[in-house]
Amino acid sequence: MSMSSGAILDQPGLLFTDMIRINAARFRDKPAVICGENQLSWTDFHRRTNVVGNALIDLGLKKGDKVCLVMNSSILMFELIWGTVKAGGVIVPLNRMMSADGLAATINNCDARFLFADADATQSVDAVRGELGKVDADGFFVVGGEAPGWRIAEPILATGSEQEPDVGLTMADPMNIIYSSGSTGAPKGIEHSQLARHIYTLGFGPGLEMTRFSVPLCSTPLYTNGTWITMLPAVYLGGTTVLMKKFSADAFLQTVQDHGCTHAFAVPTQFIVLVESGVVGNYDTSSLKVLMSGGQAIASTTVDLLQEQLPHVRLYECYGITEGFSTLASPEDKALPGKGKTVGLALFGGELVILDDDGNVLPPGEVGDIAGYGPALMTGYYNNPEATAKMTWHDHRGRTFLRSGDLGRMDEDGYLYIAGRVKDMIKSGGINVYASDIEDVFMRHPAVAEVAAIGIPHERWVETPLLLAIKREGHDISEEELREWGNPQLGHWQRVSRVEFRETFPRATHDKILKRALRDPYWPQS
Repeated sequence: MSMSSGAILDQPGLLFTDMIRINAARFRDKPAVICGENQLSWTDFHRRTNVVGNALIDLGLKKGDKVCLVMNSSILMFELIWGTVKAGGVIVPLNRMMSADGLAATINNCDARFLFADADATQSVDAVRGELGKVDADGFFVVGGEAPGWRIAEPILATGSEQEPDVGLTMADPMNIIYSSGSTGAPKGIEHSQLARHIYTLGFGPGLEMTRFSVPLCSTPLYTNGTWITMLPAVYLGGTTVLMKKFSADAFLQTVQDHGCTHAFAVPTQFIVLVESGVVGNYDTSSLKVLMSGGQAIASTTVDLLQEQLPHVRLYECYGITEGFSTLASPEDKALPGKGKTVGLALFGGELVILDDDGNVLPPGEVGDIAGYGPALMTGYYNNPEATAKMTWHDHRGRTFLRSGDLGRMDEDGYLYIAGRVKDMIKSGGINVYASDIEDVFMRHPAVAEVAAIGIPHERWVETPLLLAIKREGHDISEEELREWGNPQLGHWQRVSRVEFRETFPRATHDKILKRALRDPYWPQS
């Protein structure tokens, strides 16, 4: 039977806004989001985001307008994210730890019209407020308190209609701008479309075994892209998102116990804190099914301790760039012969290649620049076409891959292995030395909690490896003892010239170690 050539039926877009409405009808009193003592049911979450979205429209928000959030994770921040999306706005969550100058640069770069800030963040904004000419004069809103010259957000955001905004969203419309951590230079605004964000539900969602019964714990701030890995599938599928305001081992474990959390994304530093705390056994973690590590490589010793202390939990590892391509390695992937150190295969719909310095595709096994393509790619760096072009590589079909600036290799099965960042590579005596190889060895010592290998100047070799280490609490070892322990396990070209102990490391988003900040004091400034 042939189909009529008459009218074509309308097909639902199934955007996040559609699914919030559908989930509210299905799950009603089930919690949609929890933060501390506060929570919203799916019914209330749908209603509140309608009210917030319409309040923003009443304030003059037009489709495509940018809304900056200088806030810590909270129920209201969650409402603002999704209310802005429903209103057709573009959400721009900003790192609370940015300097005032950094805030000014990012707020101006994204053309923000409205800005919401926690009461204790308003002073940072006020320090550069005179530079923020694009924000509406009455577009500064304070959350959780009062501040001179700021409008109090809560009563204004309660004035909108409860009817769902109808702004005609499509998958091609921008949904957010995430600013990079600045670990490789000035922060850049990474613009994602509705489709790019939707791919997280189709990639990480099934990849991490998430369903409508999942209760992900977001232990990293909502302004970081990694937090959205489990948050987006939960919102789409009808799960319950649990937000943490501040991470500690006890707070993490207590939250898992109190709310029956099933999934959690965290960075290696958080996992180190967790396994070093000695308190894991004091809590009921039986609900926890999946942990995922990302942001930087996780040491094998940390993995071993996690598996020892949480043997019922499946540990996944991901690699990715906020610009839009990712990999995921399951426990089954890592159990395959020779694949224990892989970060997995390209996520749903994605493809990877390894490139040499001239842009040629390298064969399996050779180390080069990781580049990726797929439906989750950003539309580009906002207001920065030069940076977008610099990062882009075209294959023989004309498709636009993004160069990551990270070094890696792929095996014949397409599994990816990370060697570090291009700028982290140490070129000693003309030989490439990968910091990750050095770090993996020294992290095995029982007295070591965390390490970072960097290249420093050397009269003969141009560069030589230096190991910076943080000692594990309750352990003692000298710098020379640690060097003599680790160097015999490395190739002669990889051996560190010396070891230096540190109390802390400089951190970027997700607690990623800022290698550039560690290197700079050793190199003459031009």
